[in-house]
This record gives sequence, C-alpha cells and structure tokens, in this order.
Amino acid sequence: MSLILEAVKATIPEFCYSLPLQRVATCAFMTMVKTRRLGVSMTLSDDRVFDFKVHMPVSHLGEIEALGLKKVISWTDSLQGIERSFAIAAINSALPLDGSYFFGNALELAARLGAGRRVAVVGHFPHMEAIQQAAAEFCVLEKRPQEGDYPAEEAVKIIPRADVVAMTGVTCLNDTIEGLLALKKPGATFIIVGPSVPLSSALFDFGVDVIGGAWVEDEVDCHSRILQGAAPRNLPGLRSVLYPKNPSLLAGYEQVAPVTARSL
Repeated sequence: MSLILEAVKATIPEFCYSLPLQRVATCAFMTMVKTRRLGVSMTLSDDRVFDFKVHMPVSHLGEIEALGLKKVISWTDSLQGIERSFAIAAINSALPLDGSYFFGNALELAARLGAGRRVAVVGHFPHMEAIQQAAAEFCVLEKRPQEGDYPAEEAVKIIPRADVVAMTGVTCLNDTIEGLLALKKPGATFIIVGPSVPLSSALFDFGVDVIGGAWVEDEVDCHSRILQGAAPRNLPGLRSVLYPKNPSLLAGYEQVAPVTARSL
C-alpha cells in the first residue's frame, strides 16, 4: 500500500463517490476516466516493471464504469499495470483543484533551479539538454537505460548527493515514489513531473517541493486524441502547470486558476 496515494485519496470530496464513472478508456500512451472532470494518467502497460513478470488481464472488462470510484481508486495496489492507470486517472478526475498554480514547464524549472548544482532526473525525458548544460553534475536514472543513463538501482548512490531531483510521475504508478523520496537529502528540491501526478498538497507532506502536473482544459479534444494514440505532447487541450509547496519558489511565474473545461 502506498501511504502517499492513500493520503491523496483522503483529499477527494465525499460527493465525488456518488458521481458516475464515465469515459473509462485505456490507450497506447494514456488512460482516462471522467467523474467531476476528465482525469488522465500515463498507461502502465509494460509488465516488466513488476517482479513477477506475468501478464495479467484487466479485471471487470466491459463493466468498469459500474464499479464506482471507490473501487477503481483502490486499484493503486493492483498487480495489474493498466488497473493502476485507471486508478490514477480516476483520482485525478476527482481531486479538488484548490491550490496555487503557475504556468510553467517542470523540466525548464529543473534547469533553472539546477544551475551550477548537482541534478538527477528519474526517467528518460526528451529534451533535457537545458538541464544538462546548466547543471554542474547531471545524470539520468532509468529502469530501461539508454546510452548515458544510469540504471534505476543506482538511485541509492545518486539521489542522496543531488541538489535538485526531477522525477517522472510514473513513480506514482509503479511503487517507487516513496523509496525515492526517502533518499532526499536535507535542502534538496524534488520536482515530480507529468500528467499522472495528482495535483494534491498531500504530496508535500512526503518531501515533494513542486508538482509539475496537468489538468484537461478541452475534454472533447483530449478524449478524441487519446483514443487515437496521443501522448501528452500531442494534447493541446492538456494544460501543464506547476504547483509548489512554497509559492515563493516560483517568483516571476504567472499564476493561473483552473478554467471551466470544454466538457464532453
């Protein structure tokens, strides 16, 4: 059980549990569920992230909408990756958006905060050149390392030395977020990045300093594109935002409030 995700779930308003589940779909790169809004998650379809390495079918196929929000968000503990994706998308569909949010790109923020410092990135993102050029030391940790990456197991050596850590929101899906946060050194800045990340202040209690998440501003467009294989970079209706524990960290950034989405 993820204590972090349980804390996030505890912030979902009670009335959301009576809302119907709609638009429940998992696609090549992203998964979506609608309750009070359209929530999204990356699709965790690669069973290699789990030690048992056995493909398991999604349960309740064809009737997930009838299960209700409480049941689907319990799948954060599932041994089936797509079920976990449904759980995160459902959580993101129901959370209150009542924080202090700013326009901005989380990786650009990592480059700014990491100038002249040690920076570690968990997950191989595209376009990390700015971080690499700004940092005094730079490394990428990855479960499936590409050229120049460090294997994920090296996190125990690298993260305790890092001044700035930017980690993929897939860590919310694959049971690695708590272990990585436990490696944080005093005074370091942790940024968690991607549309899977719940925009919940509960994450701040566990060591996250900035949430680089997203909300859907055009449900019609996002729904259509996700069904046709879109990744986050292909979704103009998905708004990337920064949600800091301490808003002074984002001095100079434009503050933004959630808009009423063009609804399905």
